[in-house]
Amino acid sequence: MTTDTEPDQRARWRVTNSVVLALLLVTVVAFGSAAWFGVAWLRAGTDDDLDLAGTRDEVSRVASAALVTVSTLDYRKVDEDLTRWINASTGALREEFETRRTSSKAALEQAKTVTTATVLKIAVTDLREREGKAEVIAAVRVDVTPEGKQATPKYLRLQAAVERVGADWKLSGVTPVPFTPAG
Repeated sequence: MTTDTEPDQRARWRVTNSVVLALLLVTVVAFGSAAWFGVAWLRAGTDDDLDLAGTRDEVSRVASAALVTVSTLDYRKVDEDLTRWINASTGALREEFETRRTSSKAALEQAKTVTTATVLKIAVTDLREREGKAEVIAAVRVDVTPEGKQATPKYLRLQAAVERVGADWKLSGVTPVPFTPAG
């Protein structure tokens, strides 16, 4: 014999079971997701690519600052600026700056020009971290201001080499990249 309450109890039982099953499923998915993201986080923390990306960012930052340094000059403080050029460089480039310091100073003071550089874009094109060498390419704007005149912008594309010296990166070469319009 069945009572009228028996179908109601079965319906409640089915709803309760459905809710419990849904909660169990959500719990399993949450724990699975947490485990997956935890493992991914641990792997990312020990990833060599992360170290390489950090080195690339450091090279980009240092090369950008060095290109600004060697493209900026004020004829009223040539000695300070040339010293900055020497300090930002290494190898043959540094030797060239040191060798030409006296002749460059005279020419720069006579020109009575101030140049101010800004790196517009820079990209690391080659990074050999183990060798401590890298190359970058940069778009640089140099505002040239002759004494008593308005500044004139000059746009340069430069390829630069940087080398690790101890814990620091220094500029070891700068070459203009010729601009060839698409034809």
